[in-house]
Amino acid sequence: MEPAIGSNFSSFWTAFSQSNFFFWVKIVAGFAVAVLLVADILLLSKRMRTDLRAALYGSVVPRLKKSGYASNWENIERMLAEGSIASGKIAFVEADRMLDEVLGKLGYTGKDAEEKVQSVKPGQLAGIEDIRETQALHNKIIEDPSYKASLEEIRAALEVYERVFRGLEIIN
Repeated sequence: MEPAIGSNFSSFWTAFSQSNFFFWVKIVAGFAVAVLLVADILLLSKRMRTDLRAALYGSVVPRLKKSGYASNWENIERMLAEGSIASGKIAFVEADRMLDEVLGKLGYTGKDAEEKVQSVKPGQLAGIEDIRETQALHNKIIEDPSYKASLEEIRAALEVYERVFRGLEIIN
């Protein structure tokens, strides 16, 4: 009797799998799987994008508008290109002001860029350790306008700022 049940089930399954109804069930199931697969991919890519930014920066970084910062940076580069130490000092102070604004928008607290930089944990922002070193030059320029900084010193300090701004993707 057992072989009859097996052969009956086998003939039923063969007839059902070749029926028009089963064909439409496969089409609907395939469509549902495709929709769910696309939804999963979209959700995972959104999560990965957020998690990747958090992994790179140590916290979720808000997207900052590049347009204003890019034009500010171009002005800073233009001032530096003038070749005078006075315009280089102004460019350096402007870069520090820009850093102060960016760090404020990122949620770091402090009355100026130096305090905000000190509140950044090591590894949260690319190049922040180098910025800490340039703060000494900034303080000398601000406290003593007659301080004789070389143009190479100022260029090197601005390259550090540029690395940080590129790491934050606010300049190209």
